[in-house]
Amino acid sequence: MSQVPTFTPEQRAELEAWENRQLSPDEFSARVQAPWSEQEAADFAALVAWFTKRYPTAGERLGAMRHLTAQWRANRPR
Repeated sequence: MSQVPTFTPEQRAELEAWENRQLSPDEFSARVQAPWSEQEAADFAALVAWFTKRYPTAGERLGAMRHLTAQWRANRPR
């Protein structure tokens, strides 16, 4: 089992700034069009398999997404 990395407050702030930075149109396009690695494709397939097993019908999937969206809206920073 892999361990969760720990970061100093300075490292966390640097990562947050990097994650929240504005991408140029060229950077965005390059990231959207980049092919997935085998690991990314496998991770995505595993998530889809879990989600469709957990929520087997379209109605259950829609209900889950509505619930998660409401939860996100209630907890997002303003």
